Amino acid sequence: MISPIKILLYALCVAGGVAYYGDRLVEIAGTAGVSQRQAASEYRDEESYRDDDYGGDIHVAMNRDGHYWVTLEVNGTPTRFVVDTGASHISLSFEAAEAAGLDPAGLTYDRAFRTANGISYKAMVKLDQISLDSIEISDISASVSQQGHMGVSLLGMNFLNKLASFKMEDRNLILTP
Repeated sequence: MISPIKILLYALCVAGGVAYYGDRLVEIAGTAGVSQRQAASEYRDEESYRDDDYGGDIHVAMNRDGHYWVTLEVNGTPTRFVVDTGASHISLSFEAAEAAGLDPAGLTYDRAFRTANGISYKAMVKLDQISLDSIEISDISASVSQQGHMGVSLLGMNFLNKLASFKMEDRNLILTP
């Protein structure tokens, strides 16, 4: 007969394995137990899509890293962002600002920002235009990070607040223009 302690230890090991490898197990099982909509969005190759069946909302699937990544055009240049509801405004990496034609080397980095990593000095700019599919916003403020200080651009609340709404549902960020 198997002792209750061995059964408990076995159950804890199984629970730990499921907690750690759960997403991978679902993928291996052919997305068994996951709704079709969630499975389709979670394992799609493209970052976002417009859903004309639901009023033209833009759906952004959660990345495997747990974040929502989306490519917008900044002054006509494709720029990859992580959506960050904790960021007050759009924040461009030095490289993204350079690609968008903002001349970050000539900017003055005199605005202090409190970040998760401490105080960071950034330069403020106005973007002529930022767009994602049917969402187009002109003349919006953004900050630019000093070279080597931030390797990713953040899509913050000053962009999200221009939308009719945004919500998270079934591992999708849904943006309503």
